[in-house]
Amino acid sequence: MVIMTNLKLLIVIIIFTISATLNSQVKDIKEDIKNDKKSKSSKTYSSTRSSSSTRRSSSYYDDEESFGDWIFGEILYGLVKGVGFVTYQAQMNVLDNRERYPNLISLETGYDFGTTIFDKNNFNPSLRLNWGIFASDFRYSLLMDKRANLQSLDWQVLVVRVPIKNLKINYGIGFTSVLSPKKTYFESSAGLDLSLLKTKLNLTGNYRWTESKSADRYRQEVKLNGDYVVMEKGQFHLSPMIGCTYQEYFNKYRYWFVNIGLRIRLKGN
Repeated sequence: MVIMTNLKLLIVIIIFTISATLNSQVKDIKEDIKNDKKSKSSKTYSSTRSSSSTRRSSSYYDDEESFGDWIFGEILYGLVKGVGFVTYQAQMNVLDNRERYPNLISLETGYDFGTTIFDKNNFNPSLRLNWGIFASDFRYSLLMDKRANLQSLDWQVLVVRVPIKNLKINYGIGFTSVLSPKKTYFESSAGLDLSLLKTKLNLTGNYRWTESKSADRYRQEVKLNGDYVVMEKGQFHLSPMIGCTYQEYFNKYRYWFVNIGLRIRLKGN
């Protein structure tokens, strides 16, 4: 009986210790953001001084360097023009054949709530516009525990989608802006969208990562979701959603969430 009592006490102490440690992580993340902000400010100041002294020591460019810059500019202009033309043709081709590709033109909003066993919660309402091979994805991100919360506005400004029948391969660029402490990071994303059962079942997988000036990234995220259309009225689709999310901050704060939510899709094709 004494052994069992001591064992129960030990288990309670271990659970309390783990929970207390995890409950301090959101506050620690915010402290690391502040340190990251201070570090970047000091680097910017030193680089500004360095560049100003370089400008004083070098007052002219020779003709060869100017000619090289001109050649490089012409090549870059040609590449941009060529990529723009190919992209335009791809967009027109996809729009002309949009009956072959599900959810090609649509407006989507999602309400996604995630939780863990240690009282960590994650809330991600989102809004996404799909137009042919392009999309733009905006969301509000709230990470919270008992001691603190971390809020950010995440916008994948431009997402390029490559449709292959029911599959779409996505790559996006944008930023995440932390509200407090104020700090903005460049963010990229890559993912897959798969539509099955005549577009009633939709599976999505997405990986987001912020820029890394040093060894530590502000955030990496892997998110897997599935939604199934339960109500369809014209172009209006309502789908409950379930999935999981893994998040990592500064390569040391890690979270696993089980997600439930709702997706509303207004289709344009």
